[in-house]
Amino acid sequence: MQVSRRTLMRGGALSLGLLGAGAIGGCSTAAPGSGSSAGDELVLWTWPEGFGQEVLKAVAAQFPDRPLRQDIIGGDFKQKLTTTFTAGSGLPDITGVKGEDIAFFRQHADYFVDLNTVGAQDLKGAFLDWKWAQATTADGRQLGIPIDIGPTALFYRFDVFEEAGLPSTPEDVAAAIRTWEEYFELGKELLAARPDTYLVRNCSGIFDMVWPQSGQGFIDEQGTYIGDGDHIRHAWDTALKPLDAGIVAKVQSNTADSAAAVNEGRMPADLGASWHLADLMVDAPSTAGTWHVCQHPGDAINIGGSFLSIPAGAKDPKTSMEFISFILNPENQALEYVDKGNFPSAPEAFEDPRITGEVEFLGGQKAAEIFGAAAETVPVLYEDPNQSAVQAPFIAEIDLVESSGKDRDQAWRDAVEQSTRIAEQVGLTV
Repeated sequence: MQVSRRTLMRGGALSLGLLGAGAIGGCSTAAPGSGSSAGDELVLWTWPEGFGQEVLKAVAAQFPDRPLRQDIIGGDFKQKLTTTFTAGSGLPDITGVKGEDIAFFRQHADYFVDLNTVGAQDLKGAFLDWKWAQATTADGRQLGIPIDIGPTALFYRFDVFEEAGLPSTPEDVAAAIRTWEEYFELGKELLAARPDTYLVRNCSGIFDMVWPQSGQGFIDEQGTYIGDGDHIRHAWDTALKPLDAGIVAKVQSNTADSAAAVNEGRMPADLGASWHLADLMVDAPSTAGTWHVCQHPGDAINIGGSFLSIPAGAKDPKTSMEFISFILNPENQALEYVDKGNFPSAPEAFEDPRITGEVEFLGGQKAAEIFGAAAETVPVLYEDPNQSAVQAPFIAEIDLVESSGKDRDQAWRDAVEQSTRIAEQVGLTV
């Protein structure tokens, strides 16, 4: 799978129904007519996707006497934020925090205002519990309010499935693949009907879908390494089953080969988060209208989704929180969905007509029904800041089994050995 948001940062942002320009063109953005009073304005830091102009206009209308300036921070956003925290000056009034970085910042909670002190508890019920919990520290401090989420599903070419004699409606496909074994069987049927047509991009993508479904990662909440546990071995074994079945394309994501395979119908299915649709729209525009989306095997997981936070030392945390509450209300979350495909973190927005409407690229399907249902099944998953480091050997070894035929049991032993060594180096209990 190895999904990416690269296409949302390539000169513009893609919506799920049409192309739209996001607020990514310069170093800072503000709504037209919002003014520029350095003493009164609030500064928001975010990455190149930014918040779209429609949201910025809504903010300007809601707070006419307090301009909001959105500063776009290029490069390594986490590093820039950490460096500024360390320096202790130059911090914004509000900052974005990427979903993949929130575990790191939970270990540095003093960098942020505890949002419970400025009314976060009044907002909690409006957001999904599992997403809210990602920004909650062990002692109950709330570091961020969710911007968006990335519930996963299966994107597939219904025209290719029909031609191969497979189930093709979202309901029928979902019913046929409730387990990973059933999904792999469908892949064998597809390959038999259409040679050189694969249901699985690569084994590591399956691995990264299966282990989060267990509700456990590689490190538990006590800081103990559990990467050698049965839940990880189960994901490892499951990920290699499609290799035995011969249904793996052995193609890496974000490459010209990958885009060509999708365009040509040789990879007519892909597992990914809601925002992955934007990648398909860029990689394979000529296939518009031939895709559907449905529930994948097992429960959905979450990939991505970020937060708005208030740095400690912000000049007026209460006002910053008022802005955050407005920016992330269901109305504005719907605007961001239209602008760039960010799926809402507030379930109330799931019913907004702009979200529930038909998606042309998906053959007129009402995709929000699938993603909204998926969001409700995502398991709560503890994320440790060292997880990526200890996970990396498993991905590398699975890739070796796939690409060079390395003995899988030896690869497992090597992965565990390397991962355990990394766990020890970063101070985990082994």
